[in-house]
Amino acid sequence: MTDPDLPKLFEDPVFDDRAADPAQPWTTTYRRVAHLNARTGSAGPLLAGGPVDRQRLRDLLELTAMADPAAFHVLFLHQCMATGAALDFGADPEDVAALASGRAVGAALMTEVGLGNSNAGVRTEAVYDPVAREFVLTTPDAAAAKYPPNVGMPGLPRLAVVGARLLVAGVDRGTCLFLVPLHDGDDTPGVTVVPRPRTSLLPLDYAAVRFDGVRVPYRRWLADGASISGSGAFHDPLGDPLLRTARSVGWARFAWGAVTAGLAAAARAAVAIALPHAGRRNTVDRWGVRASALTRPNQQRLLFGAAARALAATEFARGITDTAWRLAPGGGRGTGLPPRTMGELALAKVAVDGLADEAVARCRAACGAAGFFSENRLVDYQALTAAFHAAGGDNQLMLLDAAWRMATGDDYTPPPAGGPAAAAGAEPDWPLLLAARERALYDRLTSALAAAAAAGLDVSAAWHERLGLAEEFAHAHQARVAVEAVAARRRRPGPSGRDGAGEQAVPEDLFRLLAVEAVLPHADWYAARGLLSGAAAEALDEELTAVCGRLLPHAEFMAGLLEVPAAVVRGPLGGRDYVRDLTS
Repeated sequence: MTDPDLPKLFEDPVFDDRAADPAQPWTTTYRRVAHLNARTGSAGPLLAGGPVDRQRLRDLLELTAMADPAAFHVLFLHQCMATGAALDFGADPEDVAALASGRAVGAALMTEVGLGNSNAGVRTEAVYDPVAREFVLTTPDAAAAKYPPNVGMPGLPRLAVVGARLLVAGVDRGTCLFLVPLHDGDDTPGVTVVPRPRTSLLPLDYAAVRFDGVRVPYRRWLADGASISGSGAFHDPLGDPLLRTARSVGWARFAWGAVTAGLAAAARAAVAIALPHAGRRNTVDRWGVRASALTRPNQQRLLFGAAARALAATEFARGITDTAWRLAPGGGRGTGLPPRTMGELALAKVAVDGLADEAVARCRAACGAAGFFSENRLVDYQALTAAFHAAGGDNQLMLLDAAWRMATGDDYTPPPAGGPAAAAGAEPDWPLLLAARERALYDRLTSALAAAAAAGLDVSAAWHERLGLAEEFAHAHQARVAVEAVAARRRRPGPSGRDGAGEQAVPEDLFRLLAVEAVLPHADWYAARGLLSGAAAEALDEELTAVCGRLLPHAEFMAGLLEVPAAVVRGPLGGRDYVRDLTS
């Protein structure tokens, strides 16, 4: 962490949950965001700074996700989505300054209710008026309403980035981005914001937004190098409406860089709460034997597996930040990132969300009924991971898109065919085992698509008939790269402790734990192909028990690997005397 004082920001009374309005908890959320913005602001956006500023932004997002997932949601939309679009697409300096100072809270309005996550099909229109040199923003029907941005709280100045299809002289020029103020003093004429009912998980001021002849000045078109001359001549350096739409939709990369950091941090915080709690919580088995929960093998599998997933998610997240937040020199003249890079970022978002979601779910399961209540934080972390199954791009759709690219494109090299030979008595090469299954699924999918093409079948029908296989292939690819991420983590030293030799083995065993759990559901598949002997396949479950037993004495050291400051962990389960804290 670049600034050791950052965790102290979360000790402020504004983070005391007892001060929140139960009917409108987002009022407290926005006070928290204002508190953080005021104390971490700089002359310009952190996103536009050098490596130190971007590291500080990532640290801030991680800590906020640990302290308050709803505040994290608002903060990343403001600091990364809205500010990222403003910087990357060439906003007026005055608007950039408004976002950087926190005078206006940024928002993102792209998704429309009638098309779900199909942002390439935006139907909101921005018609250019050559006389006024303005754009007229219109929602053609209810299905094109923007849903569900968190902009329903009245009186809070917002500066929203709105995706709309640009029409110049009746010609569709693709989806472009515009800055539109909401609730700036008086409501913006023509903007209708309909607050939606309060939601239980990740409660914010969600709304549906429609535009009826909203006038947007030329300077608030995030033109990205495009222009319209005084005579009405349109110029776009990209030269194609489809490329312009892809460039605008690619704005999501700023979200992926932030969301992955927050999801991984929430997973680490969940383990940092649940793992020590399991060591303090007493249990009694069916024979009346009393022991701490963490001595039970089922708890060990849940929590040590959660720790492995949280660390893997962190490796993914921290590996993509610089790429996801990359800004072209000067801003406002970019072509965006290459399609291959965008695909890798999208797949990383899916991988991190899946790993984080499972890590938090395991922590909740380990904590029993206490894991259900918001005062113990775990269910709020689960709300964040669940929200991003669809938010920031639908995970299943992005997995299928990745499978299509890997099966039909030239930006993916499948693992070698064959696989590792089964060696009696030797530990399997776990990444090679996972790679073998990935390659087998790749071969099945590509062979099926080739056979369909040879038979003259429609490519769309052939693909949709094999979506299950495509998704299985994408999941197999993710399992391999997740294990490789933990393999990379094990090669770096962690914090020092009492037992140097034992601590050095912890990352190795966390790697082994994640790998065995990835292989175990498909043990019969590996045995049938001779990649594991029958005895080795049957021994996988025993191997999990043995790994957990080796990790048990190092639970405290494992918690230190999670990098969760005590200042941001709140709730009774995180305290030393959870019985007192849950009952007083």
